[in-house]
Amino acid sequence: MSERGLSMIEILVALAIVAFGMLGLLGLQARALSVQTDAFHRRQAAELVAQLAERMRANHLAYLAGRYVLSFDASTDAPSTVPACAAPCTSAQVAARDLAEWRIELRRRIPGAAAYLQWDAANRSGIAVAVAWPEPHAAASDAVCDDLTVGGAVVPARYRCYRTRVFP
Repeated sequence: MSERGLSMIEILVALAIVAFGMLGLLGLQARALSVQTDAFHRRQAAELVAQLAERMRANHLAYLAGRYVLSFDASTDAPSTVPACAAPCTSAQVAARDLAEWRIELRRRIPGAAAYLQWDAANRSGIAVAVAWPEPHAAASDAVCDDLTVGGAVVPARYRCYRTRVFP
């Protein structure tokens, strides 16, 4: 008498192997989604910093006067309105308007984000800019955030940072 087909044990082993493979694929998919979100936020931060650099370049007198200094913590609310000024606006009023618009756009694009801008009066050739955003799936703190010295910033745990220096 010859046996045909597969035994129950062989089928169960095959199902277990397929199940472990599917779990591995699911884990890879979750990790890819996390990395994609981080890359998206990093790109948004870079675009926002470039926009701010253009604003500073257009209002160079306010930049030279140190009007583009900001410590916008994650717990701070974004402004609800943009300060108005009657024409002709002073460079300080334009800078205040630029920063308010920029903070609103930052929070619109990256909810829970923080930003820090530090201008050195002795070296007026550039301004240090850091943007931080929440990364809830981060296993540990970000080395860039831990080393952040812009404006005495204290970045909360599980945040990622983009840091650069702008030369308007």
